[in-house]
Amino acid sequence: MQSKLLELHFSQLQFEWSKAKYNNYSDLRKKDYHTKLATIISAIEKENFQILNDTEITQRFHVIDFLFKSLEFLNNSTTSTIPFEIVYVLSEALKDWSSTDDYIIVTSLINNINGFSFDNSLMFNDFIYSDIELLYDVKFEKKLVQINLPLSLSRDYLANVVLYHELGHFIDRKFEITRVIYIEILNSVASGKLNTNEQAEILEYFPYLSDDKMFSWLKDNYNPFNLFSNHIAEYFCDLFASQYIKNCSNHYLEYITLNQKNYSITHPSTTNRVNFVEMFLKRTPSFLVEHFENITYKITGVNVENKLAEVDSKNFESLIPVEIQDGKELHGLFIYGWKVWLDPWDNIKKQSNIGFDLSQVKVYEILNNLIEKSIGNFIVKTEWKLAKSS
Repeated sequence: MQSKLLELHFSQLQFEWSKAKYNNYSDLRKKDYHTKLATIISAIEKENFQILNDTEITQRFHVIDFLFKSLEFLNNSTTSTIPFEIVYVLSEALKDWSSTDDYIIVTSLINNINGFSFDNSLMFNDFIYSDIELLYDVKFEKKLVQINLPLSLSRDYLANVVLYHELGHFIDRKFEITRVIYIEILNSVASGKLNTNEQAEILEYFPYLSDDKMFSWLKDNYNPFNLFSNHIAEYFCDLFASQYIKNCSNHYLEYITLNQKNYSITHPSTTNRVNFVEMFLKRTPSFLVEHFENITYKITGVNVENKLAEVDSKNFESLIPVEIQDGKELHGLFIYGWKVWLDPWDNIKKQSNIGFDLSQVKVYEILNNLIEKSIGNFIVKTEWKLAKSS
């Protein structure tokens, strides 16, 4: 029976592969990854599932799931579907923290208007890669960094500033930053050496630590997905994102959460998240922010600091793209876009000599088109320089 169900599972994959095998990618690394998937599928096709034992069937189950998950993201990372400009910008940010030779950022477009998330299912399950190499002699030198975003917002460069936060989740999981902060905060509280202000700040952002039973349970039961871990991870990712887009994601976050003041098991209160970022940006003395910064540097060797360059321009108001000079200005482009959106739209009318009022949807289209063209022009210019130098 198990072998028949494995055959069903693989038949489902073969049906998906019948379409996906014709995918075209602009990134040679994705083409190479795709070719390796083809090699594995071809090898599985030659296997006789009827003679496999339970352990071998379980191995194939996980391999087929791996293939499905890979295709889920690769199918949304082709030349015709990928939101290429936003992926390029995120890749620029990734370079600050890790070699992009080891990782490929891919996207899955989902039907959920608030479906921004990081999917770690392929990144950190090393046993799958070991099994694939052992069974099929295929080694993946590069792993996929999977980021989900809403299909309807794939070209929305104002909303997509939150993807810096999702990239932060990858950095956090790669370096186990949350785990260290978790232990250090609990040890600091347990030590009795914190002053009154430090103690009060910790309880402001993690109010449940005032409960002795909860504190003891958290100290004895670390889990990357418990309440405390989740909250630390969210604060870290907010901090990570603000290095590149300052408080831009706060605008969007406050609105979609209705600025909720209560925490959930997965997220701190929005008000606390916004305040945490503001302390970092304004350099307000903060025990917690300094704790996050110091631990992140000790683990990664990278400072948590401003990593953008402001764009000083009136181009968008004049309805023309910005000529971006470097990677830091790419990040600053989002701040400029949000500024134009939040400012009175009469500025666009005056600067571009338009004799009629602009509707909100027209301003929305204009800004997204201009941000996309600004990034696209920078990519073309950069690649042209590389081609000439080689």
